[in-house]
Amino acid sequence: MEAGLFLAALLLSCTPIRTSPTSGDVCTLQQTTKDKVSYMTGKTARGCVSRSTVGELQEVHVLQVKVKTEMWPFQLNVSSAGRTTPPERKVLFVIICDKYCMVTVHSADPHLTFVSNNQVYAVTDSVVSTFEQISGEQLVQWMKDHYDNITSFTELENPHHIHFRVGEDASSPENCIVQPGFNARRYLQAEFLVPEVKGCTRPGAKKGKEAHILRVQQGPAETSSQPVEVKVTVVCPEAKPLQDLEILLLLQSQANVTWNIDTQRTVSIMASGKYRITTFLSELLDERVLPDSEQGLIGLAHQRGFDDIASYTDIPSATHVTLELHRCEPEVKTPPPTAAQHLKTVNIVQTFFSLLPPWKCTDDSIEIVVPKMNLKDLNDYITDITLQDPRCRAEQNQTHFVLKRYLGDCHTKLESGILARNKLILTLASSLEKVEVPFECSLPLELRLQLYRTQDFKWPSTTLLEVNKAAYIQVSFRADIPQTFLEVKECSLQIAAEEPQQLLIQPVAPLGQAETILERTEATLGRELHRFSFIYSPAGGGPFPPCATLSCRVAWHSNGSTSVETLEVTLQDTRPPPSSLGIEAVVGITFAAFLIGTLLTAALWCIYSHTRPMAKLQPVSTNAPASESSSPNHSIGSTQSTPCSTSSMA
Repeated sequence: MEAGLFLAALLLSCTPIRTSPTSGDVCTLQQTTKDKVSYMTGKTARGCVSRSTVGELQEVHVLQVKVKTEMWPFQLNVSSAGRTTPPERKVLFVIICDKYCMVTVHSADPHLTFVSNNQVYAVTDSVVSTFEQISGEQLVQWMKDHYDNITSFTELENPHHIHFRVGEDASSPENCIVQPGFNARRYLQAEFLVPEVKGCTRPGAKKGKEAHILRVQQGPAETSSQPVEVKVTVVCPEAKPLQDLEILLLLQSQANVTWNIDTQRTVSIMASGKYRITTFLSELLDERVLPDSEQGLIGLAHQRGFDDIASYTDIPSATHVTLELHRCEPEVKTPPPTAAQHLKTVNIVQTFFSLLPPWKCTDDSIEIVVPKMNLKDLNDYITDITLQDPRCRAEQNQTHFVLKRYLGDCHTKLESGILARNKLILTLASSLEKVEVPFECSLPLELRLQLYRTQDFKWPSTTLLEVNKAAYIQVSFRADIPQTFLEVKECSLQIAAEEPQQLLIQPVAPLGQAETILERTEATLGRELHRFSFIYSPAGGGPFPPCATLSCRVAWHSNGSTSVETLEVTLQDTRPPPSSLGIEAVVGITFAAFLIGTLLTAALWCIYSHTRPMAKLQPVSTNAPASESSSPNHSIGSTQSTPCSTSSMA
């Protein structure tokens, strides 16, 4: 048996492949839009690198993008992974488009500065400058003149996603000389969409059996055993992907190419060069020679019984190719559910959510978290979840539906200030039927003390107390006992454990001008609110510890009991740094400087008056120019500024 299988495999491998198609094999390729093919490459339209910025203040990278239409969107990921230069080294990134581009920049490097021309709208914290619309060598020269030198220049046409790694290489050429077809794989990978995917189908082609042909033209400078990653996926965003699909994949390139194929489908593969299926096999399978022409490859697919050439794509030099096939299961029309079936579905869903309630009420919000794994127990799939207000829709990821909304929104009703009521509206996948699940949850009973920076109390609360600035305090209360009222007896600030508390307010009034009791606020979300403001200033303007405790003592009118709520805060100094000298010291120093200056002037005049007659009795050198001996200004200047003149007179 094993010998028979071996003989069959041997005969199959020796079967000649007819590469010249007959007239029946010829089919005219036409553009198709049902499939999407993209590829990644380090090959550029033009580019260059240099080491001219090594040792300079910053790297300068220039990216010129040429696009075929206005409003061209693309993404730019900039990374410094593997960079040998210091991490704090500054990097200037220049983006220039010949038409209007919309660039989304992703980078975690804090030392990057982005500059762009007026045709670029970049979503990043960038500095925007305007450049002339120049290109190629002129642009490189302009950038060199403006920034002294550049690290790299890259020109791309119609990119969709660019991965760029900044850094310098001391082995690069000294100057950046632009070259066509420059290979920038060391620092760049760009993703492109194939603008035109073609296909052709012969009459009588079997449905669900299709061939896909990829021709990757690697350049002559590519290294041996150049790997190309090929990914094949079948998708259907609006329904279930087609399962019963027979695929033949023809991969044609130079013989030294190694194909790494990633697919979750059963795919028949014919490839020039070695290949492996990464999800099943780790070893390489032997190479074969494929036709090097369009019709030769189409004829080979027809020989294998695949009359539907679903896609034929010519791709330039690439490292990754993604073939995305849009195939959906046929739509099966199901009759609408009967009244009895509808009632049964509603009962199942409502019972399920009552046993595993996903809702929770917090102080001021409703939270819904539904694990998708739990929904597998239902007979139907849930595609959408909202509250009574359809605008309050849950967001979903791979594992959960998640919704969080303010208690005052989404038609939520509050009862007795402690109970929130609403409804979950669930959409079923099979019939798009909506099922209502009423729910209620209790609000937490609370006494809360919160600190705010602004008087509107709408900003998130904080624990930072700024010195010499107004701070706003809110005491809120919610209880489940009717006619329960709250009275704030006093509030105080404890700066340090060894110091007495600084009393802020009492029931009748604030204790000083730095405190203000604000107007009573209506109950919000069933809570009673008391508010006041105060300004903390250290006694004598002296130092203060970093932490303090804010506390309020309240009384309950229902039973006369009291309780204390505290809040630990951090003190922050907003005062300008104090001067090291008082005003008295400054006035004293100024007066002393004036007095010393006056005395020095008098002393110099006295010296000048006593030394001038002696200067007239000095013998005059015969070799000195007449202009020197006859100028009194020169004599005085020499006496005052030249050390030697003073010693000679002495």
